[in-house]
Amino acid sequence: MKKLLPLILLFLIYSAPALFGETVVKAEVDKVSVTTDDQITYKLTITSSEKNIPAPKVPKFDNFIVLSQAQSSQISLKKGDVNTFVVYAFVLAPAKVGKFKIEPSVVDIAKQEYSSQSFEIEVRQGKRIPNNKEDNPPVSEQAIPETDKPQYTL
Repeated sequence: MKKLLPLILLFLIYSAPALFGETVVKAEVDKVSVTTDDQITYKLTITSSEKNIPAPKVPKFDNFIVLSQAQSSQISLKKGDVNTFVVYAFVLAPAKVGKFKIEPSVVDIAKQEYSSQSFEIEVRQGKRIPNNKEDNPPVSEQAIPETDKPQYTL
């Protein structure tokens, strides 16, 4: 029984917002220290008893390039109670070296403003130099072998 008590408490802590109809906005990143060769996943999770959750105001991701983004949502009805669960995910690539702050995301639900935490990200130089045109010079027609040139048929 003593071993179950911590698990029960942990379950209650994480399920409390859903049980009591609160809104929770949580952001997380998979890494806080990266090189210019790495990518970071920023995930924003919104859990609420409100049926309609408006789009959040996500940070501008200054000093990062948004490579992709996705959204997932789930609505559950249980004994007349509504629970909405929305996840936004962004894959980011560092644009330069330094220490940068990702500001909190904010969402307005039922005339109340909820925000996530912010993150400090340290970007170190990797093997690739970001935004350097010399690393990727334009390919000229002469550089493409004749067999690799596109063929057009009508």
